[in-house]
Amino acid sequence: MGEHLSVSGDLEEKFKKFGPLADILTDISNRCVEINAFNRNSAGHDDIGKTYHENVDRPTVDLVKLFTLVSSEVERLGVTGRLGSRILHNAGEDATHQV
Repeated sequence: MGEHLSVSGDLEEKFKKFGPLADILTDISNRCVEINAFNRNSAGHDDIGKTYHENVDRPTVDLVKLFTLVSSEVERLGVTGRLGSRILHNAGEDATHQV
């Protein structure tokens, strides 16, 4: 048949790195929450402060949402990648023993 299943031996190890990366992104998100709280409490509520809040509050909230989403997706990708690499490794082992 000429078909060959090839899986990098360190594929699962590579996907294990996604967890710590997700932790870093979560930390960045948490720090953004702290910065947002600081901004809300220190920009003031006069006209300049209101203008500042109108321009900064929403984008910084969106930034937190972005980091949170990316963090969860990176973590999910790491888990599913490790599972997928195990499936491919096991399929390769089964194919080797079936010949």
